[in-house]
Amino acid sequence: MPHVTLRETVKRDIDIPFKTICQVVDLLSQREKNLLIKRLQSNQAAFTPFKKDSVKAVVADFAKTNLYEKEFLEDLEAGLKKSSVCR
Repeated sequence: MPHVTLRETVKRDIDIPFKTICQVVDLLSQREKNLLIKRLQSNQAAFTPFKKDSVKAVVADFAKTNLYEKEFLEDLEAGLKKSSVCR
């Protein structure tokens, strides 16, 4: 499954199913599809494998924005520790 990272004040990772990507490509015009093919063939779109951070690093990223209350950060940490990604 492809992995997309958006960079904002808070980093958000979005997993986009391959089927969804295909549906989006199907909506492109032929000109846009040709441009996409050229870009992919030129290796400009370099995908990297998912690298997971430690729970503490993720919580620290949220904390340093000063946008979240202590209780939220505690709940986030507890939830991440239970998640399948961090096990």
